[in-house]
Amino acid sequence: MKDVLKKMAKLKVKSIIISFLLSLAFCNIMIEVKSNEGIPITPNDEFFTEAIDFFDINPDTYRLVVTGAVANPLNLSFEDIRALPISSEIVRLTCIAYKYGARTLTGVANWTGVRLSYILNLAQINNFSAKDITFHTPDLSRLGYSTSLNLTEAFWGDVILAYEMNEEPLPAIHGFPIRLVCPRFYGYKWIKWLAYINVSSKNYEGFWENRGYEDSPYVDVNLPIYYSPIGTDITAFSSKSTQSTPWLGIEIILPLVITIGITRLAIKNRKQLS
Repeated sequence: MKDVLKKMAKLKVKSIIISFLLSLAFCNIMIEVKSNEGIPITPNDEFFTEAIDFFDINPDTYRLVVTGAVANPLNLSFEDIRALPISSEIVRLTCIAYKYGARTLTGVANWTGVRLSYILNLAQINNFSAKDITFHTPDLSRLGYSTSLNLTEAFWGDVILAYEMNEEPLPAIHGFPIRLVCPRFYGYKWIKWLAYINVSSKNYEGFWENRGYEDSPYVDVNLPIYYSPIGTDITAFSSKSTQSTPWLGIEIILPLVITIGITRLAIKNRKQLS
């Protein structure tokens, strides 16, 4: 009789564990579906754009050049970049003008590309001399557009070089073939038509920074930035950024409630049968 009771107890424990795991899996699916509902994705043809120039770049001849304080200078084709590990995130882009009342100059998109940190690691940057990572459009004249990130910012896990926007090739007006995505900063850091990355040993002031704009322009408007990070390390995000995480904590609570309910029902049925 004791052996029978032991076996029944083990089966009960196993059924509880299985019920909990099934509930957890079910709830994770529901949470994922729920968290993607209501995201204010802005269609590509409705997404705002601001630029001082425009480049029509042929992807077949495009090269992303990475030079400066690096041990392994890079000259990557568009296909080379697309072959690298993919990172995708649904985040908001906001123009600095939004801060001063231009409320239409913000939008949310699913950006897909490769992490900037991955590119920099490929180039084997000199951590002793590197200070700023500078970004340039194909026009390298003094009037060409450029910007920069310091070494810490460049290695944030949410900074990517995007070649897709809302699961479509990045539109030319939004910087095809490559655009820098830096969610924590205002749009003038999100350089379009990126062609050159230089690892500099000096502080660098880009096009707008040289005109008095902040070098590290954290978005400080009351807008969520992150909606559905995919393939990115959420722990790498800055505490200064607003992260949208629907259904916080429910991943454990809801499965637990379901499991308790299933267990109580099973016990009740067993008592009725006995």
